[in-house]
Amino acid sequence: MNSNLFHNILNVIIALLGFVTAILLATGCTTLSGGEIECSKSVVDPTYTTIAIAVLGTLKTVINILRDGLMGLIKPQPPIR
Repeated sequence: MNSNLFHNILNVIIALLGFVTAILLATGCTTLSGGEIECSKSVVDPTYTTIAIAVLGTLKTVINILRDGLMGLIKPQPPIR
């Protein structure tokens, strides 16, 4: 598997986790007066999706740096042919 394919798989997983988090909020999670999210009535603890999104986002950045170097994060992308 090449790094671009893996990078795009991570994009899809991150999008799905965002969707799951939105579902959690729509199906039982509530916001407490202090701003905390309380999800005792949800099926999945939102801590898991939050950690997964953070880990996958970091992994994407590391893959970009390993593939293109640190300066590759800011260089213009080549035109599409």
